Amino acid sequence: MARNPKLYQQSKKHLARLERERRTNRMVIIGSVVAITLVVLIVGYGLLDQMVLSNLRPVAVVNGEKITTKEWQSMVRFTRQRVINQMVNILQNYQLFAQIYGNDPSFTSYYSSQLSQLQQQLSPDFIGQQVLDSMIESKLLEQEAKKRNVTISEEEIDKMIEEVFGYYRDGTPTLAPTQAELATSTLSPTQYALVSPTPTSTNTPLPSTTPTLSQTAIFTATQTQAAVTPTLTPTITPTFEPTLTPTPYTYEAFQAEYQDLLKSYQEDIQLNEQDVRNIIRNQLLYEKMQETILAELGVTPEQEVIWARHILVEDEATAQEVLSKLNAGEDWTSLAAEYSTDTSNKDNGGDLGWFYRGTMVSEFENAAFALKEIGEISQPVQTQFGFHIIQLLGRETRRLSDTEWEQFKTNQFQKWLSDLRASAKIEIDESWRERVPAEPPIPEEIDQAILALTSTQNQPLVQPTSEIPVESTPAP
Repeated sequence: MARNPKLYQQSKKHLARLERERRTNRMVIIGSVVAITLVVLIVGYGLLDQMVLSNLRPVAVVNGEKITTKEWQSMVRFTRQRVINQMVNILQNYQLFAQIYGNDPSFTSYYSSQLSQLQQQLSPDFIGQQVLDSMIESKLLEQEAKKRNVTISEEEIDKMIEEVFGYYRDGTPTLAPTQAELATSTLSPTQYALVSPTPTSTNTPLPSTTPTLSQTAIFTATQTQAAVTPTLTPTITPTFEPTLTPTPYTYEAFQAEYQDLLKSYQEDIQLNEQDVRNIIRNQLLYEKMQETILAELGVTPEQEVIWARHILVEDEATAQEVLSKLNAGEDWTSLAAEYSTDTSNKDNGGDLGWFYRGTMVSEFENAAFALKEIGEISQPVQTQFGFHIIQLLGRETRRLSDTEWEQFKTNQFQKWLSDLRASAKIEIDESWRERVPAEPPIPEEIDQAILALTSTQNQPLVQPTSEIPVESTPAP
């Protein structure tokens, strides 16, 4: 029996169409699978980037070593918590004063100003930059410490934590008085002739040991000038040496408070125990590196100090005019009163008292210490405050007081650290500004109390029965 050509042809076309449909379906299925896979990968990468990779992304690279976003954000949260705690303390102090003294506009204004400054410190740009700068310095110190084999042991960290909580393994240090020498000084005849219009043999006034300066002139921004006492005539004054007495604080009580603090840090700012120990490690390393660097620089409490006075004017032409009058023999004190723009000391001849290196702005300091002879007058010296004419009144080498020595050490170490940073290779990812944490937030009751104080300074902050809550556990 012969085949039907028409049926055979239709069957062949039908099979071809079915094959095309199968291929199309396979392509659709494959395309769908690929699309779904891509979506999953994109979403997964986004989650991975948000939860893992972004935390590992560096906000800064210091000489090839990274400061990760996670590390930086942890320190921002920690710093926010400390600032908020400061706010709470200020509000509690205000509350106490308000209950005792009532509504006093002067101290209300003072506390309001303090709170406003702290609020500015919580702004994202400020706190983010502050923490980043601090971490860059810490990274530089770590690198320099490795070069010098300076380390911090776990035992040192343990001891520091214990002392923060007031627990002392070997007994609580107390203070017992001892005796020490305190030096005083008198003026030489040359110095006395310069500063006294009517010198006599029975009156030998001391130079001011607390120099006065205008709030804008001479001093560097982060420093205040301490009194420096000349070294000649010894007198006796008590100092203190530590002794040990048994501590009433048990190790178990310390551990309980410490664990409570760690728990609150973990819950409030996602800071674990290792993070806390790293913070303390950096604090200890800063102190130990300061001692190391100052020893390398040969910095000792025995320092050259000078006594000087100045006349500050706005422009060089006026400075030259004043200098010409001084060279012609006119009285320094009268010219200072007439010309000087430094209102804090113009009426006492521009007397700056005694000061050591690192106290004044560099241009002024270099010119003042370059003067050799008592009574020598400088050429006009320009600083950011104007033009100075400086006269040297005294020069000595003396041992700095404890307060002056601490300030001097800080100044010298910060200068070394600034030079170190200037020579380092530091790369900063400016997109950190988009990643500044806003937590922990200011508690609502604290925020309302701050608003009440800063906006209406003529009203008491709280009623006598109100209390501002605060954590009683100390923070490292």
